[in-house]
Amino acid sequence: MNEQNRNWWAGVADIAATGLNHGASKLERVHLSIADETFDILQRVPVTRPWSEGVRHIHHGISRLSYRSVSLVASSLGMLARTANSPESFKPDIKLHE
Repeated sequence: MNEQNRNWWAGVADIAATGLNHGASKLERVHLSIADETFDILQRVPVTRPWSEGVRHIHHGISRLSYRSVSLVASSLGMLARTANSPESFKPDIKLHE
């Protein structure tokens, strides 16, 4: 693979990783915002009030862990693509002359 192809694929990987990272962050905020609407209603009902805050805490913790794990993996893949494309990381193509 020549240098131009490596640069192109590294750019594609970087764009995809950045998009996935930002997308996961935005989806986390939307998810938690929608969930908060429901939990706020449950907080107002006397029967569900004792449990709603604990369930909200668990739900938000699991959601944050999930979305941030995706974001971390995406960031890591982007960094790996940039590192793999650095001049120090690849060997020049060997050309045999006969």
